[in-house]
Amino acid sequence: MTKFVFINIPSTSHINPTLPIVQELVERGDEVSYYLTERFRQVVEETGATFHSFETNIEQINKTSFTSGKPVGLPMYMLDESLFVIPQILESIRAEQPDVIVYGTMCLTGRLIAEILQIPAVNFRMIFAFSKRLTQIFRANASQDPSGIEAFQASLHTLCSQYPVKPFRLESIFTHEEPLNLVTIPESFQIDRESLGDQYHFVGPAIAPRKQQSDFPFEQLEKQPVIYITQGTVYNDRADFFNLCFAAFADTHWKVVVSIGNNVDQSKLHPFPNNFIVRSYIPQLEVLAYTTVCINHAAMTTMMESFSQGVPLVVVAQKLADMDVNSSWVDELGLGIKLNDKDLTAELLRDTVTRVSDDPAFRMRARKLQEEIKNAGGYKRAADILQEYAIVHI
Repeated sequence: MTKFVFINIPSTSHINPTLPIVQELVERGDEVSYYLTERFRQVVEETGATFHSFETNIEQINKTSFTSGKPVGLPMYMLDESLFVIPQILESIRAEQPDVIVYGTMCLTGRLIAEILQIPAVNFRMIFAFSKRLTQIFRANASQDPSGIEAFQASLHTLCSQYPVKPFRLESIFTHEEPLNLVTIPESFQIDRESLGDQYHFVGPAIAPRKQQSDFPFEQLEKQPVIYITQGTVYNDRADFFNLCFAAFADTHWKVVVSIGNNVDQSKLHPFPNNFIVRSYIPQLEVLAYTTVCINHAAMTTMMESFSQGVPLVVVAQKLADMDVNSSWVDELGLGIKLNDKDLTAELLRDTVTRVSDDPAFRMRARKLQEEIKNAGGYKRAADILQEYAIVHI
């Protein structure tokens, strides 16, 4: 029996792809602990893993990074988050003596604890693996925030004075490689795949049937073509965007499902049109099974779940560098159309959705990627690879 420790940032889109893998490992007889914030206790314990909690500053970090106006936000602050979290969980993980630590790419805490304790580690990527091209884009964006880089260097000095870790560049949050790097996107979707080594394993989205009970009226999706609209679970305080969607599709032949999340001020929303279903929580994967076109914010988890159902996209990227890269790649591959948030109008959005819906080439390419996803192995292959890795390194 292998003992795995998973560590991640407290973000639903980063956590959800790991849960089927964790559950699969537990069902195979491995011991798994998962370190997260308290609000994720239930979903972790439902997998059979042992839950350990820590406090976080991530909510304030998210607000700061999104409102800073800088193209590189969150990575600038992840080292400060690590300095806050490491003292809370380091000794607990040391006492557990895990065989392998699996950490999300953005979870610098996990990477650093693995280095401090000299434990074999796996980099879990639900985003692109960083090729030279992506690294150059990141460097260019980061260079626009010299004060952020200076603050990062100061935090790095603090880290290296407190723990036995080597100094590293800001970009290594994304470029750092472990002997094993699990990537939950299909291989053909990876930018510059040919430049990456065999230490990268592309298993496709880690999607399993979900246990949440829902009172969602699925029967309303059976008689009309469906548009699904989401702005994700974090940066969704977008009343202006949702109101624009209401104007674009009110009283059309579409049935429109909108996930508004928990952060938007609902008093700023216009009345919901009769052909809309608007909720704070939507069973996304299940709704996507009925969907003709998905309008989203270019977050990788939503994109992958859409493609797993063969659904093409209209992407209105949020003002974060990675989402701009994601949306441009979707457009380049012909899996959807990218729109600029600044130039967006109700008429443009409606016309673009109509174009994607009416042109069968978009659906054909999305279904081809759907087939690749089915054959990539998903969470079961990821569990196979983790177990094989553990055997070699124990």
